[in-house]
Amino acid sequence: MSIGVVHTPKSEPWLALLNPLALALGLWRRRDLIAQFAWRYFVARHRGTYLGVLWAAAFPLAMLTVYTFVFNYIFVARVGANQGETQSQYAVMLFCGIVVFGIFAESVTRASHLIVENPNYVKRVVFPVEVLPVASLAAGLLTSLFGLALTLAGVLIFYHAAHATLLYLPIVLLPLCALAMGLSWFLAALTVFVRDASHAASILIGQALFFATPIFYRIENLPEQWRGVAMLNPLAVVVDSARRVMVLGEQPRWGQLLAAGAISLVVMQLGYAFFLRARRGFADVL
Repeated sequence: MSIGVVHTPKSEPWLALLNPLALALGLWRRRDLIAQFAWRYFVARHRGTYLGVLWAAAFPLAMLTVYTFVFNYIFVARVGANQGETQSQYAVMLFCGIVVFGIFAESVTRASHLIVENPNYVKRVVFPVEVLPVASLAAGLLTSLFGLALTLAGVLIFYHAAHATLLYLPIVLLPLCALAMGLSWFLAALTVFVRDASHAASILIGQALFFATPIFYRIENLPEQWRGVAMLNPLAVVVDSARRVMVLGEQPRWGQLLAAGAISLVVMQLGYAFFLRARRGFADVL
């Protein structure tokens, strides 16, 4: 009587997964698929509503209107406001920070549910599920265009200026995108095995990280001993840089932006490797 031996494929070693070139080429080859799913996520968010995709513009417009009213007529003392800055200008600065942070928060929190909510892509068909978190980020970027456009309108109205430094904005957002992709891959995979991870992420991102990022305040308003600690947060660097290039017409602090980019790239690569490593067990759990 012969005994059959079942050979299971070995998991790829970590070093083989930590290949940034393979990551970049894989995403580039699937760029059409990413674009297709990004548009699907963008449209699905507003499906069934009367305004449809117009909500993508109506929501940030309402938010900017509320902030301008509140800081003009209700709050006299403003946390983080600089001397010589009007209430309306502070509202624009605040709105800019919220829009930029929202790109990160929306894509990461949504990505934590993507694999769990789409088990068919894991169990029934051969599908590169690693593109789903990337498509979620792309949808968030698409939604943010309306908020960024309103920020520019606020700069024109309340600062009476338009800055050529706006051209740096895509570079400024690169570290944010890399960080968001890395954490999205990590959370999307972790939530398959630990469903509480998505709830914990919502609290950490929506509360702790939101207030740890200079949105209601500026780095310059922190005590000097805390500024260096705050800048260890890549999102703090991105939000500060976005305000500089969009609102103030200043150059970003390139050294800080480069450091934030390096940290974000490491997080992105580690998140991608973790996702690919964990992907083998998705079908057994879902």
